[in-house]
Amino acid sequence: MFCCNDQPRSDFEQVQIEDLKTPTYVEKPLKNRLEDAFQLNFPFIDVDIDTYNFDKDKCALQAEGVTNAQKIASLLNEDPTLCVKILGYTGPGTADGSTLMRLSLERARAIRTVLTEAGCINKVAAKGLGHADSQGPRCEIALCLAPEADAIEAEALELETQAKAALQEAAEAAEREALEAEAKARGPPPGPRTFEIDGERTGKDSFGLVFDCQDGKLPVIKTVQLGGMVDAWNSKAPLDKCVGVGMALSAVNGHTLFGKEMITKLNMQGCWTLTIKVPKEFMVTLKKGSQETLGLDLLQSRVDHGIALLVQNTSGQSAAAGIKPNDRIVEVNGQTGTPSELLSTLLAADADVVLKVHSFAAEA
Repeated sequence: MFCCNDQPRSDFEQVQIEDLKTPTYVEKPLKNRLEDAFQLNFPFIDVDIDTYNFDKDKCALQAEGVTNAQKIASLLNEDPTLCVKILGYTGPGTADGSTLMRLSLERARAIRTVLTEAGCINKVAAKGLGHADSQGPRCEIALCLAPEADAIEAEALELETQAKAALQEAAEAAEREALEAEAKARGPPPGPRTFEIDGERTGKDSFGLVFDCQDGKLPVIKTVQLGGMVDAWNSKAPLDKCVGVGMALSAVNGHTLFGKEMITKLNMQGCWTLTIKVPKEFMVTLKKGSQETLGLDLLQSRVDHGIALLVQNTSGQSAAAGIKPNDRIVEVNGQTGTPSELLSTLLAADADVVLKVHSFAAEA
């Protein structure tokens, strides 16, 4: 196509045709026009990388960048077989390398989105390089062969996966540090304590206590029944002397026995005094993965009527977290239930597990 005027468009070039004295211009080849278009600016709306949320915020081109990307789309539509690569770069920033890598990829993909929305059906590969050099933030566009475009997309996907994993790991580490700082500020959890309750039993009065005695030694209260003598005590006692689920019966009238023998003592008539033991309660987060075990040896009770998983032994991270033999796991990731239900929740977890633990062990 020819254009004969004094101010030709940038996509035309001057040629010399014999016997013609008037300046003559012909349209540049498509690849040359694309190379010119690739040199246009693609400015993005500024973001604060320190507060940028990849899940909520949107990486957006300024109006000039959208217009220039649309020009490229128009040119590419002339030959849908051409392949293009878009390489995104960021400045140095204050964020870590994974964050900058992901931001540069999102910018490259933002340009690709504009091309697609403008009707471009060419194969377009986008890749983020983060702060790879000192030339500043930008997106470079160039023609490439199909195998290179495929390789760039595969590599970009792998890098994106790695970057997301790194960000997730950093977020989890920050959360753990916050929890540790909070726990440190609170100080160590209070150790087990005991208190006594008393009364008098006549006739067929019932204490109204149901016990979980998995280890055969310590009767742990599973239920405080309404209308029983202990419920009546609770209705009048101060809060720190109220008997609740998860506490243990430590002695009856000063006699310390084991398991069912102690429960049998509750059949007595007359005056009674019960020594109640309140466990130390603390939270533990254990990392569950293929490279590290939880380090928990749990009692497999044949009768599934308890309210906790009884710890027989510990090692590795569970021991380091302060869990000891005979401690009781009463909650897994916020869920309570019978031992089998707690175990199922523990086994089904595919990430970190948060345990609520009760310990009746005396402080060292």
